[in-house]
Amino acid sequence: MVRSVLSNWVALAVTGALSFFLTPILLRGLGDFQFGMWVLVGSALDHYGLLDMGIRTTLQRFVARYRGTDERRALSETFATALAIGFGVCVVAGVLSFVLSRVLPPFFGLSGTNAIAFSRLVVLLGLSVAVTFPVQVLGAYLCGIQRFDLFNLSGILAAVVRAVSYVLALHFGYGVMGVAVVTLGVTVLTLPLNWALVRLADPTISLNRTHVTWKRSGEMFQFSVYVFLTSVGDYFRFRVDSIVIARWLTMALVTPFNIVTRLIEYFKSVMFAVMAPLMPEMSSLDGQTRHGDLQRLFLRATRATALLSLFLGSMLSLDGRELLRLWVGARFVSYFPLLLTLVVGYTVTMGQAPSVSVIYARGKHRLLGWLTLGEGVANLVLSIYWARQYGLIGVAMGTAVPMLVTKIAIQPWYALNVVGLTARDYLLCLARPVAACAMFLVPAVLGINLLPGSGIVHLIAIAACQTALFGGLSYLVVFSTHERRRLGNFTTSAVAATLRTLRLSWRSV
Repeated sequence: MVRSVLSNWVALAVTGALSFFLTPILLRGLGDFQFGMWVLVGSALDHYGLLDMGIRTTLQRFVARYRGTDERRALSETFATALAIGFGVCVVAGVLSFVLSRVLPPFFGLSGTNAIAFSRLVVLLGLSVAVTFPVQVLGAYLCGIQRFDLFNLSGILAAVVRAVSYVLALHFGYGVMGVAVVTLGVTVLTLPLNWALVRLADPTISLNRTHVTWKRSGEMFQFSVYVFLTSVGDYFRFRVDSIVIARWLTMALVTPFNIVTRLIEYFKSVMFAVMAPLMPEMSSLDGQTRHGDLQRLFLRATRATALLSLFLGSMLSLDGRELLRLWVGARFVSYFPLLLTLVVGYTVTMGQAPSVSVIYARGKHRLLGWLTLGEGVANLVLSIYWARQYGLIGVAMGTAVPMLVTKIAIQPWYALNVVGLTARDYLLCLARPVAACAMFLVPAVLGINLLPGSGIVHLIAIAACQTALFGGLSYLVVFSTHERRRLGNFTTSAVAATLRTLRLSWRSV
């Protein structure tokens, strides 16, 4: 898992930096209206992700289990069947894009040249999203066999090519259509790249047509149907806000909401870099009936994700206002309360992430599916209702409130039942991270007022001091003496592993 997490951090650093610096470039190059159109089309087409019926998560789980038990025939059949489904969904999504290009412009009240541009954008981005289905199946296989280094290498290469091409398209005046063409082209090129990486990671994997079986389809469907319910809930929670804003407020407000939620996406990306290897590892342990190891991994992961989530949430709360000003301009500072509202919900949610992983790993995710779907529907209803009363803050409240209810009152306690632990075990696991965060916040808040100044250097200096303070308190409060010694050894080995991972990944290409 160390190699997987470290490669995730490298990918996050590269792709996160590219995305961070590209946002103001796209905003200036496209203007508020075209940027809002770009975001709105992307938000609408994000719902295509539901078409895969949860096959990516399902594939990771079954690949990890079959690899852990060394069932090669079942592994090849699962992979071939999942890839066939991925290409089938690709065709459906491509056809649907042309249909939506006719339906969506009048739905959002567009006409004339704006409607034509919107239609073309739907087709280009729709085809791009369609191609991602087989691309993501290949990526899910790499993750299932714990080759996150190769999966991340593909993502880094695609992100770099895409970023450079975006800048060139804007420089030569191609606008939002040029950016859309670049997106489609890079996605198409990623398909053969991911296939080459799969063959490199597992040369024995087969794509024989006879390996595509109804038996594996049925097996995966029984698991994926409740993953699909979870995905529907997640899309209601995370993807419909821009549509609600455009439909019930105004398209102009899509841009500031998207700017704020991009910071939340960076928050989530940092957390996912740590969490992504958990589900395959837990699935492997469960397949080998190593339940004691599974319980210990769950508790360690929960403490780590809670600590990291509290740190990131605190940093966004303390420095988010200044970050918005320096990143995209002073006119977006007034939307800081929007960011703060979302941070509260996501800090709790991301801290609970290992409970989702262990529920999937043990195949006990039926309740989770219905729970997430219910939360998503509540999000949609409340966002529409509160948007009319409170504007953008109402939309954010519609996301945060249902999230807090489910993540505090229901999900963690169900996970404890699934993994066979007590509430006392769980609360003791969370107590130290919460205590460290509470001890951090008071001097951190005072430190902002005691260190006057402005600008990027000032923000970096404050963030560095805050990070050092939080790290020191975590070292003293959260970790035992034995764990501190292990942490020192881990840090040394992590540096060596990072260098080794980078060298092996580039040699693989």
